[in-house]
Amino acid sequence: MTPHRLVLGGFLARHRRGLGALCAVLALAGAVLLLRPPPEPTVEVLVASRDLTAVSPVRDGDTAVRSLPGFAVPDGALRPDTDPTGESLTGPVLRGEVLTTARIADPPAEAYGDGLVAAPVRIADPGSVALLGPGRRVDILASGADPFTGDGAAGPATAVVTDRPVIAVPDGDDAAAHGDSGALILVAVPPEEARALAGHAAAGHLSVSITG
Repeated sequence: MTPHRLVLGGFLARHRRGLGALCAVLALAGAVLLLRPPPEPTVEVLVASRDLTAVSPVRDGDTAVRSLPGFAVPDGALRPDTDPTGESLTGPVLRGEVLTTARIADPPAEAYGDGLVAAPVRIADPGSVALLGPGRRVDILASGADPFTGDGAAGPATAVVTDRPVIAVPDGDDAAAHGDSGALILVAVPPEEARALAGHAAAGHLSVSITG
């Protein structure tokens, strides 16, 4: 037996237990790696960087990029190469919520019919607005003087628009938080009805009647 073999044999004899333990550890580590599932692939999507409402369009800085596991990404999720700046939302979006194509409507009334626009309307009674949601149909009534005739006499409420769909009932109404009365809704109406609503809103209180 050569000197090299004698040295190697002596080393193995002296460290047999330690080498055995090392081999066992390596074998266990290999088994764990084989049994551990591969990491779930992630997808980058756009999320809301703050609470958003349907009252104002999406602004620069309202979105952020987040990586999510593929199974957690909803259908229609917006990817980082999408720029929703200037687009309107169909309803409120909470901070951290994934933005999807279902949340974007440009123009926001497009899905409700050709030639319609989204008109924000402040209803005097917030309790009646609490009964509303997207898709409900309403009449919007004006009480008091007619803003177009200048008649100051109060009279019965008159219908400004009839049987129009509600697009959204925004949460976190900033104007209401600053002391304005009532609650805001977004309705789909023809442009001429939007102008009429704006005129009546400036002159008196508006109320709502649910038709569907």
